[in-house]
Amino acid sequence: MKHAFQQSAFCIKRRNPEFQRAFSLYDALVALTVVSTVATVAVPSFQQLTFSQRMTGAVNSMVTALHLARSEAIKRRARAILCPSVDGRVCHNGGSGSTVWEEGYLLYIDHNGNHAFDADDMAVWVFAATAGLFIRSSPSRNHVTYQPNGLASGSNLSITFCDKHDRGAPRAVIVSSGGRPRVSTRNSGGGVIRCNAAS
Repeated sequence: MKHAFQQSAFCIKRRNPEFQRAFSLYDALVALTVVSTVATVAVPSFQQLTFSQRMTGAVNSMVTALHLARSEAIKRRARAILCPSVDGRVCHNGGSGSTVWEEGYLLYIDHNGNHAFDADDMAVWVFAATAGLFIRSSPSRNHVTYQPNGLASGSNLSITFCDKHDRGAPRAVIVSSGGRPRVSTRNSGGGVIRCNAAS
């Protein structure tokens, strides 16, 4: 009986080393190759996804702001203005270059009709800055004004969205004189959107 137990224990001891095998250098190199290949494919796809989400979010934010401005103008029977603003208190003009929207923008009710946000006016919403994009319009249209009837005064306005690192196709939000915004991959004339916002 003792001999049988010792033989069984001996057999177990002989089988144990089979379960204590380590990776060989070849196995490690194969695993490293697979991981690097997956990373090479996945990282650009992830970056493209991140860019697409940022672009879509920024475009949707602008369209929402324009719809809200139109709605507030009609509801309050007063002029509603959407303008670029860094601090949510002062509207910034375009100057000699393009009008900059990516630093944030402000929606307010212009009660006194002077086209400036002051103590007599009411801020409706302040939209935060957008990282990674240039959001620009021509200097001649440095704000969007909605009349109490819901129409946007002035000619058509194009607000272009371009990635700062040129990682994807630009888009535009085009506001008609009727005040309705639409999203396009072309400019208001049907041409290619030029991303010269960095200059």
